Order: sequence, then structure tokens, then C-alpha cells
Amino acid sequence: MPFVCNQVVAEINRHALSCDPKIFHVLHLYLTAPTSQVAKEVERLKASEEGLTDKTLHFVYENLLQTKVSPEKQFESMQRSRGHLDAIRSSAESSVEIFAKSEHTKKQEKLVRALTENLTEILDRTNALEQELAASQNEVFTDSLTGISNRRYLEAEFSARSARHHGPYYLALLDIDHFKRINDSQGHIVGDQVLKLVATAIQHLIKGDDILCRYGGEEFAILFKSADKGACLSVVDTVLVSVGKQKLINRRQGNTIGSVTLSAGLALVDPEDDFEAALDRVDRLMYKAKQKGRNQLVVQS
Repeated sequence: MPFVCNQVVAEINRHALSCDPKIFHVLHLYLTAPTSQVAKEVERLKASEEGLTDKTLHFVYENLLQTKVSPEKQFESMQRSRGHLDAIRSSAESSVEIFAKSEHTKKQEKLVRALTENLTEILDRTNALEQELAASQNEVFTDSLTGISNRRYLEAEFSARSARHHGPYYLALLDIDHFKRINDSQGHIVGDQVLKLVATAIQHLIKGDDILCRYGGEEFAILFKSADKGACLSVVDTVLVSVGKQKLINRRQGNTIGSVTLSAGLALVDPEDDFEAALDRVDRLMYKAKQKGRNQLVVQS
């Protein structure tokens, strides 16, 4: 719908609504997806005494668009929203270009000028909504302490790969050896610094297509894109050696903490694998590495 943006503006003006990206998003879906739950709710509000107000449309957004479902559904919804916003921008920019190139009477020029201003305003609101979605996605899928992806992102990416039948590929789990001892002897502030240091060290060593996540506590996961066993094994070995070489010092207390080592497991994942089952398989390999003396990698045979 090339002029759907104009229709959204008309709805906003008709009901004296605020220039708000959430309201714009609801109304755009109302006009482009008439059978959706959002459209049905907007129709209900129009026919009710409540009517369309900033408050009622924010309620629609928060309850129907601001996802409160599983991580993989959040991921899919955000990706759809981002594509949806790209389409809105393209539609608005095309409209501006068409009007700019056309010949008009003075009356038409006024109308076009007003419409162009409205479209520019819409693009600004679209940008604001994109930023809001990006911040929301970052919050949902990022570990607040280390700044890397979290378990939710790992699960979402795993599900997305399964849906695309992507695979097989390797998955590694790495656990900081004797981390409780560090926390107990040095305190949780130092423990947090160790987690950040390990996360940064691993991130610098993995390839661009591979994904590092903080799986939980002192555990990290690397989701490889490749099914090349030798290449993945080499990356994990390099991580273990590199992290083990770093000497840690507690600057507050002025004492040496020593080195930090990692135990790791590495296994092949197939597209049909269940997330929990795959993680459990790699987790058991990682604990075998601990049982064998820590600071080593155990690979699925």
C-alpha cells in the first residue's frame, strides 16, 4: 500500500492522537493487517465509548505487540518488526520522491508540501521506533554484566537454526575452574571482573560468524557456524591456552589471584536436536573434562 502512511497520519489527526512510535505501529498494523488481533482490537475500541486515545492504543501495544512470550518468539517478532519498519520507510520515501517530481497547481503544491511534512514526521517516528526495538532486543538478549549475548539469545538462535534446518554445527560449553573459590577468597566484585575478562578474551578469539553467550553463572557457550571439527576444536584449544596464560591481580588488595583455567566440552548439533538435550550432551562432556583434571577439552567421539 503505497499511501498507507498517509492513512496512518489521517487516523492520528482524526482522533487527535500523539506523535508516538507505538501508536504509529499499532495503526499501521490496523491498516495493513485487517484480520490481525491488533486490527480487531482497534475496531472494537472505535465502536466503544473508550475510543481511540493515546492510553487505549498504548494498552494495545503493550498487550499485543510488546511480546511477553518465549525468547525464540521474541526474536522472531523483533525480526518481523524490523522488516515491517523497513517497508514503512521505503513506502514513505517513495511517496516523497514521487510528489517532489510531479507538477502541481498552487493548491496541489500546498497539499503536497503538507503531505511531505507529514511523511518526514513519520520517518522520524519510524526511526524512533527502530531505536526502541533495537534497545529492547539488546536488553532481552544481552548479559548485563559481560555485554555478550545471554542464554535467551543462545536458545533463540538455536531455534532459528532448527527452523531453517541449518546444520549440523558444533556447540561448545566452557566453565571457569574453581570459580567459587575465587568468589569466596576475593569477593564477588573480583569474581565479576574475572567473568568480564574471560568473556572479553573469548570474544577476541572466536570468528565473526561464531556466537559467544554467557550460558549462566561461570559458564560460557560458543555456537559455531561450522561443522568442521578440526577448526572448532582449534578455536576452543586456543581459548583455553590464551585464558590460562593470563595472570590476575586483585588491585584492591594488592595480591595475585593467579591464573584462571577453563574446562570445556564440544559436540556436534543436528537441526532436529532439542535445545535442552543438546546442551545436556555438551554439559556432560564439559564435566568429564573437570573429572579428568580440569583445564582441558573433551570432544564428542
